[in-house]
Amino acid sequence: MNSLYMMSEVKVLVFSLVLIRMISFIVASPVFGSAQISAHAKVLLCVTLAICLFPSIPVDGKVFDGLTNDLISLAGREVLVGISLGFFSRMFFYTVSMAGQVISNSIGLSAGQMFNPLLGSPGNIIEQFYSILGMLFFFMVNGHHMLIGALAQSFDYIKIGQLRFNLAAFSEVALFGQTILLITIKMCAPVMVAILLSQVALGLLGRAIPQMNVLVTSFPITVMLGLAVMMICIPLYMNGLNNLIEVVAVNLLQLMKGINV
Repeated sequence: MNSLYMMSEVKVLVFSLVLIRMISFIVASPVFGSAQISAHAKVLLCVTLAICLFPSIPVDGKVFDGLTNDLISLAGREVLVGISLGFFSRMFFYTVSMAGQVISNSIGLSAGQMFNPLLGSPGNIIEQFYSILGMLFFFMVNGHHMLIGALAQSFDYIKIGQLRFNLAAFSEVALFGQTILLITIKMCAPVMVAILLSQVALGLLGRAIPQMNVLVTSFPITVMLGLAVMMICIPLYMNGLNNLIEVVAVNLLQLMKGINV
């Protein structure tokens, strides 16, 4: 306990910068930053992580020459780093939510909106179902441990006390967005193809039997067929989640390496 009060000024400033990165990351992260978690728990988590990681962070007094002039810039850099890493890790849940939205629009259930506590925004029933499956899978593979590990590893690639910040590293985000879109389409492909074939079949049936009201008949058929295909393809969906979390982890590591180049 006495050593805590004997910390030098440099160590106090390093701990403050570490705490700023922790707070920024927790606020922007998908699980720990959820609105369902109280602010007191978030603050306690940030302080606990900062205390645990601070002893393993090397402190070089030469880096902090002229720290008085650069302190605000260093704090702003840590905020930007934490928010960038936290937002990037949210891509896993954004992809899951987008897949649910596309399937809901294909089936015709996009009108039924309800609040999604994970993302803090309204969503439909299918999106909620996919989000719950994605969250269960995330915890099953210890995704929350991966987030904390990536945050700890970020101090190895993005050093504390350096003002370097390579914005060119974010150019890879566009390519990552393309990969995310392809994974989303693969998740939705079975349902979309089944709905397309059913609409073509109902259109041909409507031409063959003009007395049949295709508009009224197609809605329950589309919903039942879409839900049936969706339930059958849940194993494929879980496989897509496994590929997705690997892609997010790899791109998050590349982003950390590129920021401080």
